Amino acid sequence: MKKKDLIFYASAAVLMAVSAQVAKADELVANDSVKTEGNQTQAEKTTVAATTDTQLSHSTTSYTAPANVTEQSTEPVVSEAPSESLVSTKEKDTVATIPDKTEGNSVQSTGTTTFYNTGANAPAGRSTDVAVQPKSFVDVSSHNGDISIGDYRTLANKGVGGVVVKLTEDTWYNNPNAENQIRNAQAAGLQVSTYHFSRYTSEESARAEARFYIAAAQRLSLPKNTLMVNDIEDSNMQPNINRNTQAWVDEMRKNGYTNLMFYTSASWLDENNLRKKGPVNTAQFGLQNFWVAQYPAPKLSVEDAKSLRYNGKAGAWQFSSQAELLPGKHLFDHSVDYTGRFTANAKPAADPTVGNLSGTINIVNNDTMAGRFDVVISNVKAPNGVQTVSVPIWSEINGQDDIIWYTADRQNNGTYTVNVKASAHKNSTGLYNVHLYYVQNDGQLTGVGGTTTQVFIGKAPEQLRPKANFAIENNNTQNGTFDAVITNITAPLGVKEVLVPSWSLENGQDDLIWHKATKQTDGSYRATIKASDHKGNKGNYRADAYVVDNSNNRHYIAEKVVTVDYARPSGALSIENNNTVAGTFDAVIRDIAAPNGVKEVLVPSWSLENGQDDLIWHKATKQSDGSYRVTIKATEHKGNKGNYRADAYVVDNSNNRHYIAEKVVAVDYTRPRGVLSIENNDTVAGTFDAVVRDIVAPNGVKDILVPSWSLAGGQDDLIWHKATRQADGSYRVTIKATDHKNSTGKYRADAYLVDNSNTPFYLTEKVVEVTQTRPTASLIIENNNAELGTFDAVVRNISAPNGVKEVLVPSWSLVNGQDDLIWHKATRQSDGSYRVTIKSDEHKNSLGNYRVDLYIVDNTNQHHYITETVVNVKHNKPIGTISIVNNNKDTGTFDVIIKDVYSPKGVQIVQVPTWSDNDGQDDIRWYEATRQANGDYKVSVKASDHKNSTGKYFVHLYYIQNDGTQVGVGGTSTDVEFRNAKTKTRAYIKDVNSNNGTYTVVVDQAPQGRQIKKISVAVWSQTHQENLYWYDAIPTSTHTEVNVSAVNHKNIAGNYTTHVYVDYTDNTVEGFNLGQTALSPRNRRVEPQTAYYSQRDPRWAGKWYGVSNLDQSGCVPTSLAMTFTDILGREVLPTSVADYLYYNTNSFNKISVAGTDAEGIVLASRNWELNSQMITRKESIATSLVAGKHVLAAVEESIFINAPYTHEIVLHGYDNGKTYVRDPFNANNNGWYSIDYIFSVKSTDPIDTKLGSPFFSIFA
Repeated sequence: MKKKDLIFYASAAVLMAVSAQVAKADELVANDSVKTEGNQTQAEKTTVAATTDTQLSHSTTSYTAPANVTEQSTEPVVSEAPSESLVSTKEKDTVATIPDKTEGNSVQSTGTTTFYNTGANAPAGRSTDVAVQPKSFVDVSSHNGDISIGDYRTLANKGVGGVVVKLTEDTWYNNPNAENQIRNAQAAGLQVSTYHFSRYTSEESARAEARFYIAAAQRLSLPKNTLMVNDIEDSNMQPNINRNTQAWVDEMRKNGYTNLMFYTSASWLDENNLRKKGPVNTAQFGLQNFWVAQYPAPKLSVEDAKSLRYNGKAGAWQFSSQAELLPGKHLFDHSVDYTGRFTANAKPAADPTVGNLSGTINIVNNDTMAGRFDVVISNVKAPNGVQTVSVPIWSEINGQDDIIWYTADRQNNGTYTVNVKASAHKNSTGLYNVHLYYVQNDGQLTGVGGTTTQVFIGKAPEQLRPKANFAIENNNTQNGTFDAVITNITAPLGVKEVLVPSWSLENGQDDLIWHKATKQTDGSYRATIKASDHKGNKGNYRADAYVVDNSNNRHYIAEKVVTVDYARPSGALSIENNNTVAGTFDAVIRDIAAPNGVKEVLVPSWSLENGQDDLIWHKATKQSDGSYRVTIKATEHKGNKGNYRADAYVVDNSNNRHYIAEKVVAVDYTRPRGVLSIENNDTVAGTFDAVVRDIVAPNGVKDILVPSWSLAGGQDDLIWHKATRQADGSYRVTIKATDHKNSTGKYRADAYLVDNSNTPFYLTEKVVEVTQTRPTASLIIENNNAELGTFDAVVRNISAPNGVKEVLVPSWSLVNGQDDLIWHKATRQSDGSYRVTIKSDEHKNSLGNYRVDLYIVDNTNQHHYITETVVNVKHNKPIGTISIVNNNKDTGTFDVIIKDVYSPKGVQIVQVPTWSDNDGQDDIRWYEATRQANGDYKVSVKASDHKNSTGKYFVHLYYIQNDGTQVGVGGTSTDVEFRNAKTKTRAYIKDVNSNNGTYTVVVDQAPQGRQIKKISVAVWSQTHQENLYWYDAIPTSTHTEVNVSAVNHKNIAGNYTTHVYVDYTDNTVEGFNLGQTALSPRNRRVEPQTAYYSQRDPRWAGKWYGVSNLDQSGCVPTSLAMTFTDILGREVLPTSVADYLYYNTNSFNKISVAGTDAEGIVLASRNWELNSQMITRKESIATSLVAGKHVLAAVEESIFINAPYTHEIVLHGYDNGKTYVRDPFNANNNGWYSIDYIFSVKSTDPIDTKLGSPFFSIFA
C-alpha cells in the first residue's frame, strides 16, 4: 500500500478552525497516468474542478462543521463566494488516482483507483465517543524493502504496535520481502497482520485470489488466526463488488481463515462522511470490519488523528500515507486502531543489544591441520544498540595486506560468529589479529576490543601441546606459604595464562583454589600459595600446573605434592556484657600472638536458629589494653533469641586470614510485642485484613510492616505493606490476591515493628486460607498431528463471574526452558469454546513435551491463571541417509547414494549441492539426484566438474517438497584425490559473472604431462552456432587463462557451450568439453570521452607537411591527439602528433599519396608511452571498448568519407552494440554508431592495412 493514494491535501489550518466560516471546497483529480501495485498502466483521469454552494455557518463550538464534498463533474465549474464580513477559508478536498507501483513487472490494462480526501469537510467525520487504542500501526510492501529488527524497534518506541504486511496481489504476485518483513516485526514484538491487493471482477476470480492469498500465508506458516485484510481499491472491481467480495470471504472462511477485514477508501462505503455513498454494503460485511483510508490534512500527526477519530465506527482509520517514522529511510502509511485487532497482541521486546558497551571475543575450533578457526562474540551491547558486528582480521605477516572485514552472523543464542580460513588470508600462518567493532543503530562505528590467536596449517594438535618445567620454591614454615614456579615454557599456540590449582589433602578438594600465576621478568610464571587461604590447614598439599594457550585451550603440564608446616596466630575469645534488656553482647579477643602482626580482627556471628541466614562479619575495634572488642546485637540478626555462634579470625600483615576460636552464647532480652489477627476474609474479592493490636514497644513505634505472600510459589509474590494506624491504636492493612498473582490457598502474613531508633523487630505471623470466586474452565488437547507437528488447545466449560474479554494460551517446548514461549490469543468458536492451533515450526521445530497454560482475562482486565497441561509433540521431519561410495582416487570421482528419502510433505526433487573446500563455494554444483530402481537416489561427482580440486568435498542434501518448498535434510564430506591430474592437462571454468556476461577458461599443463603449444577455445550459445567465436592463446607458463565475454557473442543471454582444443608440441591435439555456462548479460554501458579536435581548426588546418596540409591529410594525427589527450589527461595537440610523425618517421605524407599509414599509429603510441594492439575481428572491437580502451578505425566510403578516399575516426565507449564516434573532419558526424556498421565500412586500402588490419586499440 506504499504511496497508495497520491493526495492533494487540505490546509492543516482546517483542523484548528474555531469559528463560523464560509466554507468553500474544491475537488481535484490528478491528471497523471498512474501505476497500480501490479505496475500496471491505468487510464488517465482528466482534471475536474468543482465547488460547493457557498454557505454561511454559525457555530459556537471549537470545531468548525465541515462542508460536504461535491460530485465530480465532467467540465470545470468555477463559483465564487460572495463578499462577506467574516473571514473566508478555502478548504480543498482532493480525489487522486493511486500512483502505486507494485513489485511485479507485467503491464496490464486496468481501471483507475479513486480515493477521496475529504479534508475537514465531512459532517460525520469525527467520532468523539469511540475508544482509540493506545498503539497505532503501519502497513508495508516491497516498496519499503527489508526493514530491520532495529527499525521495527524504533517504530515500536514511537508508539507503533502493529504492522500489516502485503503478501500477494491478484493471482500472480508474491511480495519477495514479506518473510523478512514479518519475521523482523515479530522479533521486535509487533503484532503482524497481512493484506492481499485484490483485482477480482467475478466470483470465481475472487475465490482464486483468496486461494492464492491462503497459499502464501501457509508458505510463511502464519497462524490461521492471523488478521487477513482484503485490499479493495481497483475501480474495475466496483461492478458486483458485494457479491464478488462475499465469494472471497466464503473461500477464506472455508479454509479456516475467519479473522478478516477489508481495506478501502471512505468513498467506496455506503456509510461514510461524504455526500456520495459508495457501492460497498457495510451492513453485509460489518462496518467494524473495515479499515478506512481518508486523509484530512497533510502530514497529520498520530496524536491529532486520535483526537479527530474519523470513521470511528469502523475498525481502523488510515490517516496518512506520508508518515516519516524512520527519517531518511521509509515513508509509511499510518493508521489508528479502534478495536485493537491490529495492535492488541503487540509485545514490544527490548533490544537485547542496548546497554553499556561490551563484547567478549573467544577463539574456538582452532583447526591446526586445516588452518581455520571460529570467532565467537558474546555479551554484545552498545549504548544505542548494535546493528552490525564487524570483525577485522589479519595476519601479522606484511602488515595488514590480508585484512578482511568480516560481518559476524547472529546466532539463536544471541552470540555472533565468524568463520576464518587461512586460505582467505594468503595462507599466512602465525599470529592473527582479531579486532571487534560495532555499527550502532545510529550508524556510529565503535571499537570494542581485540585479541590474537595463532594459526597453523598441517600441524597435529599433539605437535602444538605446550611443555614446561614445574617446581616448588620458598616453602615458608613461618607464614605457611610456598611458591609454585613454571619455567622453560614452549607453547606453539602462545600463552594466554598459567593456572595453578592447589588444595590440602586433608579433606579431599574442599579447599580447592585455582590461582592465576604471574609472569616474571625472566619469562617464568609464579604463584604464591597460602595455607591461610586453605582453612589454615597443615600437612600435604597438591599443586598442579596448567597452560592456557591463545585459543583458550587448557593443557595439563605437571603436578607436585608439598608438605606445609608453620606457626599460626593464637588468641583467647570471651563473651562479655550479655545484656538481657537490649539483646546485645560483646565478643572480646585477648592474648593475641601473631608472628606476622595483626592487620585486623574479624568476628562473624549468627544465631543458630536457622543456619547462617543472618550471618554478619564484624570488624572488632582495638582497645587500649591491646584486646579487640565488638558488640553484637540481636536486632541485626532478625531479633532472634536463643543460642548465637561467634568466631574469631586474625588477619595478619600479609593479608592472611587465620581462624582463632569460636563461642556459643545464649541471648535473651525484652523485645516489642503485639497481636496479629486476620479479619474481613472476603471470599468473593479475594482479600483479607491483617490487624496488629496490643502493641508494647519500649522504644516507641515508628512503623508497623506486614510482609505477605502466598505459599504456592515460595516468596515469588512477596509484598511489604505499611500498615495504617487506626483510631483505636491498632494498625491495619488490606491484602489482595490480585496483588499476589491471583493465587488462592494459604497465605503467610508477618508483623514487624520498627521502633524510634529505626530498629525492626519481628513480632509474629499468621497463615490464612484465601479463596476467590475466579474463572474456571477445562483445557483439552485435540488434533495432535504428527505429520504437521501441530495440535489444538481447546478451552471449554468456561465460568467467569466478571465476563471473558479474551482467552490466552501461552505455550513452549520443554527443551530449552521458555526460549520459544508464545502467547496465543484463542479464537471463540460457534459453540462457545475457544481454540488455538499450536505449531512446532513456531517453536523452533522442537519435538517432545510442550507445556500449555490457560489464562482468562476478564472484563476488568484481570488475568487469571486457570490450569496447565503437557502434551507430547511429534513431527515427522524430512529424513535421508547420505553415503559416499566408489571414491576413485585415480579419476577423482565418487558417487553419492541417498537412502531412506522421506518428507511428510512428499519429495518432488532430491538436490545434492556439492563443492570442494578450496576457495569457498566457487565450484559449487547443485546436482539433481536420479531415483534408482530400489528407491535410492544417486549422484555421480567428478573433480573435473569442480575445477579439478582435490581434498575435502562437502556434500549436502535438500528436498524440493510436493508443495514446492525447499528443506535442508543433512550433509557429509569426503576426501578426493585426482592422481591422473599429475599427468593430464586440466581444463575448467572459473569466475563466472552472469550479469556481466563473462567467465574465464583455465588450462593447466600437468607437471608430468605433454607440453602445450597452442590453446583454442570455441564458445557459442545459439543452436546453430550463429554466435560462435574462437579464442586463441599461446601459453607462456603452465597456467593459461582465456577470458570469455558475451560481447563477442552478440551479447545474447543463454547457455554457452565451451570446447577447448589443446595443441601439444608432439603435434597431438586433445579436446575438452566444459559443458554449458549460463550467462544473462546486462547491457554494459561504458561512457565515452568526448574531448574533440578538428583537423580543420584554423589554428593548424593550413600547416603543411610534405605533400599536404593538416586540413586535407591530418585525420590520423588529429585522431591520435584526441586519444592521447583522453588517456594521458593532458593536452596533446594534433600539431604535436603531426610533427613527430613527419620529422621522426616515414609514415606521414612521405609518399605521393597524402596520409598516415598503420605503422605511424603504432610508432606514435609508443612515443607517447602507450600501448597499441591491432584488432582483426569485430567482436574484439567490442571487447576492447567494453574494457574502456580507445579504438582507431580506418574506414572507406561511408557516412564519414566519399570514395575513393579513406578516413581515420576515434571509437570510445560502448552501449548495447554501439560505440561513440569522433570524426576529426566533420563534428556533425560525432555520435553513437553500430559496431556492425563501422566494421562493414572498414578500409581495405594498403596504407591502412599495412600491418594486417585497419583497427587498433590504444591503451595505457
